[in-house]
Amino acid sequence: MMTEFPETLDKPVAGRLFAPVTGSASFVRLWDMPNRDTFSIPSIEGFVKKYLLKSKCSIDPFSRNKRWATYTNDLNPKTEAEYHMDAEDFLRMLAGKGIRCDLAILDPPYSPRQISECYQEAGIKCGMKETQNAALYSRVKNAMAEVLTDDAIVLSFGWNSAGMGQKHGCDILEVMLVCHGAAHNDTICLAERKRPNLQGAML
Repeated sequence: MMTEFPETLDKPVAGRLFAPVTGSASFVRLWDMPNRDTFSIPSIEGFVKKYLLKSKCSIDPFSRNKRWATYTNDLNPKTEAEYHMDAEDFLRMLAGKGIRCDLAILDPPYSPRQISECYQEAGIKCGMKETQNAALYSRVKNAMAEVLTDDAIVLSFGWNSAGMGQKHGCDILEVMLVCHGAAHNDTICLAERKRPNLQGAML
């Protein structure tokens, strides 16, 4: 028996509502070699640079050694990032300076173990509270929302496709699923566009 799927992902499925997908949204699944440095994976590098080329001001709060964005940050002082702060503090600092970006890159540690490793590499002690990835993602997304321009693009990477989501007024433009073979988790790459603040525009 053939399984029927909804025509668009913005319709209810099993009682749940997916994030809205624009009419031109695309999905692709491909294979690429795994790499601890996400943006050294050729297909993902191309995904990021495609959007960077169109950007006038960009931010990356977890940039490690990739200084591709206008403003880069990484907790580890041994990396080549411009700033070495907690990601939320970095974003709050930019917001306080009145900086707004049209492109944000969100490539945080994907698991509690990876978060713990990042703290260790930075020489910072951490406990269970600091390694909760759901709490980290929530803090950073809330702070990131404050520095986005209307119509900004957010690129998210990880083992889930939550992205910024409806909570932050974002619609899905593109999903790229990168398979790494064997027992490796796929890397899910998501491009979202922030919906313009129409209410604010009418004031």
